[in-house]
Amino acid sequence: MEDFQRATGILEASGFAGILNLSGGEPTFHEKLPDLLRHASSRLEKARIALFTNGDWIGASRWREKLEALFAGPNVLIRFSHDRQHTDGKLRAAGFVPDAEGLAGADRERTRKAVLFRDAMLSMGGLPGVNFDFAFKGSKEEAAEYMAELGDVPVYLIKLREDPEKRPREYGFLAIDVQENCDLLVYPTLGHIPDNEPLGGLETLEEALAMNRSELKNKERVDEQQQWIKTNRN
Repeated sequence: MEDFQRATGILEASGFAGILNLSGGEPTFHEKLPDLLRHASSRLEKARIALFTNGDWIGASRWREKLEALFAGPNVLIRFSHDRQHTDGKLRAAGFVPDAEGLAGADRERTRKAVLFRDAMLSMGGLPGVNFDFAFKGSKEEAAEYMAELGDVPVYLIKLREDPEKRPREYGFLAIDVQENCDLLVYPTLGHIPDNEPLGGLETLEEALAMNRSELKNKERVDEQQQWIKTNRN
């Protein structure tokens, strides 16, 4: 909690108004997660606090109570990861080699949990696309087919990369990565993680923010110049 408060303090002091993604692994295993979400929600009022979850716990004992605790503020968005990759991964983690029948059954179970999640969030006053949505690895068309039983729900598309280890170094997406020994490392972009090229520890978060903001402004200027050239050529 002390590390998290220090990180949010740096973000707050910088006027951070972006998206703070909390992901894992599965972050709902963290017993203090509701406290982390409440703290971030109250300190970073201009930001959106997005929690990624595999949703496996939905439908289990006291799941709704847990969901209510995670919905810790008006700027909290709970993002249920709902796609074939998560279904396949769960089966493999349990020691099964997925076949068509097994995948179909697991998909139906995930859809059942997704429906429970959607209905619970709506009943708690959660706004679609603001307080909850569904993360999907793939295209918009694939998501519509996979989530047909859910109806018209907000979807957050994630590009499915053939080789995640070659993720591009796209500024605007920096990361604080928790190591197995609980040390924190700050990476300038997600693409720096596979090559283990951190800026340093938590003390470098402010530098990473400044670097990202500078690169994003440069990109915006280049985009404006290209648009001007294109317009004037026409």
